[in-house]
Amino acid sequence: MLHNDDRRWGSIAKTFHWTMALLIVASSVLVLHVNDSTPWYESTPAVYLVYIHWHKAAGLLLLVLVVARLLWRRRGVVPRTAPLTPAEAKWSHRAHAALYALMLGAPLTGWLASSFFGSPTKFFGLFTIPSIAPKWQPGVDVFYWVHFVLAWSLLMLVAGHAAAAVYHHVRRRHDVLRAMLPFGTPRR
Repeated sequence: MLHNDDRRWGSIAKTFHWTMALLIVASSVLVLHVNDSTPWYESTPAVYLVYIHWHKAAGLLLLVLVVARLLWRRRGVVPRTAPLTPAEAKWSHRAHAALYALMLGAPLTGWLASSFFGSPTKFFGLFTIPSIAPKWQPGVDVFYWVHFVLAWSLLMLVAGHAAAAVYHHVRRRHDVLRAMLPFGTPRR
C-alpha cells in the first residue's frame, strides 16, 4: 500500500519516516565522533574531513527529504491510530510541528554556518554542493551555535516522540507504532 489510509501510514510515508530517523541518528553519531565527544574514538584530521562532509551531506539530504515529506503529507490522509483526548491531540500536533520545524531548521542553520565558514559540502564524494552564502566570519559562530542548539533539541524531541510511540503501543494498546512500522498492521 503506497498511500495512507485512515488506519495506517502508506509505504511512502513510512520510508520517509524511517529514512529520516536513520539520517538524524547517523549524522549525530558522525558529528560526535569528529568532535572527539566519545571516549572510545579519537578522530584524526583526515577522518574529521570525511566525517564532517558525511555529516553535512546527511543533513542536506534530510533537508530535501523533509520538504518532500511535507509535500507528500499535505496530499494524503493522516491516519487515526489512537483515540486522543483534545489535550493529547493538541500536544501531538505541537510536537509534530516542532519536529518538522527542527528538521528544517537544523540542516538550514548548519548549511548557513558552513557557508559562512567558506566550506562547500562534498555530497558523499559524488559532487559538491555550493555554499548558500558568502564567507562571513561573524555568522560562523552564531549559526554553528544555533545549529548545535536546534540539533540537540531535535534529538531530544525525537527521543520523546519514540517514547510516546512506545507508551501508546505498550501501555495504552493503541496502533500508533504498528501503523508506522515497516510491516506493521493495526490490531483493529
